[in-house]
Amino acid sequence: MTTTTTAWAIPAALATGTIATAVPGLLLRPVRWPEEAALVADLNNAARIACGSLAVLTVESFRAYYDNLVNCDLAADLRIAEAAGRSVGYGRVQWRDEHRGDRTFDTAIFRTPEAPAGSFAALLDWALARHRVNAISVPSDGRRAVVVAQAYGDDPEAVAALRDRGFTAVRFGYEMLRPTLDEIPDRPLPDGVEVRPVESGHLRAIFEAEVEAFRGHWGAGPDDGSDAHWREFLAEPLNRQTDLWQVAWSGDQIVGMVRPFVNAEENTRLGVRRGWCENISTREAWRGRGIASALICRALRALRERGMTEAALGVDAQNETGALRLYEAMGFRAVFTETEWRRPLDPDATPGSGTPVGGTGEVGR
Repeated sequence: MTTTTTAWAIPAALATGTIATAVPGLLLRPVRWPEEAALVADLNNAARIACGSLAVLTVESFRAYYDNLVNCDLAADLRIAEAAGRSVGYGRVQWRDEHRGDRTFDTAIFRTPEAPAGSFAALLDWALARHRVNAISVPSDGRRAVVVAQAYGDDPEAVAALRDRGFTAVRFGYEMLRPTLDEIPDRPLPDGVEVRPVESGHLRAIFEAEVEAFRGHWGAGPDDGSDAHWREFLAEPLNRQTDLWQVAWSGDQIVGMVRPFVNAEENTRLGVRRGWCENISTREAWRGRGIASALICRALRALRERGMTEAALGVDAQNETGALRLYEAMGFRAVFTETEWRRPLDPDATPGSGTPVGGTGEVGR
């Protein structure tokens, strides 16, 4: 027998069964993981594509990501939203520390076009309750505790729910598209820097160089280099197309990289021939020498040689290294927006003087 309770009347930690919400007929139930990995992927894709996203996430990618989450107990921290016996969305929470000083309580909410009105607010209220419970179990170390959530594309219902609960929009990310792979510029690498074929023995060094390169970026934290994220890196099937990767070396040191991939499932579903010119990074000491632009040009040519006719990428629009300007100069144009919203975990607390932390353009899950 299913136990139905009201999430707002009891501590979220006790809501282990199916949770009734303020939306008539909308229930939040625990996920069965990994048995329902395909369902979660389908809900995520349906929600984002309806908002205009370019990306389709595969079940295998979800497994690689979810099976290696840090500070997230899927049994307690993920709820499937159901209405009239049909799954119409989900919410997931986790927490993480960031190098810039915040402890963020991250909220992922996705709902399909079939979800009843008020579903975003219901999932957000569950997430806030769950965040408060998780915060109690985490020893305080003086970090500012903030809740992070996203709104995708043009979503007035999500924006209204976030504003009503004290959130403020703090940062924007884009999915960008280069609609043709014609007229790719020719940008040489600086003297002493070369691209080498990727070998299996290089993978750990590539992972560590990427973590180091992103250390000072928005949202980066100490868990980025964890064993769990290394396992995710190895498990992610789109990380196996190493023949497309453009990894630049100077002597025995990796100085920058672009790790493109082709998502065949996405291309079949959407009827496109698109490659992703993604995972772009340059180590700090090597920035400003044209390495990223040269590697992007090489990556675009590699995708063209693979038969692709367009390329996409994700970007933090306020990236301090000027990534957005670079990508625009490479022929990419923004076609989809993700907005990050923040508020203090305790809305009565003083927010503090820290700078809001935003996303990196990564596709939300």
